[in-house]
Amino acid sequence: IIEGAVVQASSRVVLYNQVPDGTVIDADRDQLNRVLTNLVRNAIQALESVQGEIAQAFEGKVTLRSWREGTVVNIEVRDNGPGIPERIRPKLFEAFQSAARSGGTGLGLTIAAELTRAHGGDLLLASTGPDGTVFVVSVPDSTSEIRPGRRGERRYGTAG
Repeated sequence: IIEGAVVQASSRVVLYNQVPDGTVIDADRDQLNRVLTNLVRNAIQALESVQGEIAQAFEGKVTLRSWREGTVVNIEVRDNGPGIPERIRPKLFEAFQSAARSGGTGLGLTIAAELTRAHGGDLLLASTGPDGTVFVVSVPDSTSEIRPGRRGERRYGTAG
């Protein structure tokens, strides 16, 4: 994700990978890639929208990190940009409602949220404000098939 994003980012944006080596996520690789690429691209665009006097000394940062909580892997995409405008937040994950930049369709977060839910997970806006924005993608491991019957129950055949 980061290698692909570096091509899009200007020299004012630095990307950090804090995903531990060996992190395994039970998810469709292409779909998870699409979710994370969208979040990272949005973060880069937000950072590059910083203008004026602040922009000259501003170093944008996008950080990806992950951690496991039991059977759920969480992936955080954090930036130090200007935050998501208040007017957009209530409809952030609704189609055609959240395009913050001109030329955006407003579908990216909607699709990312749907793909995450299709994995049994969730995409949420953890925080946003003048110090940046944090999205968290949570993806649970697949549940194993549960057989009918109670644990320890024995089934005996009948003689016939």
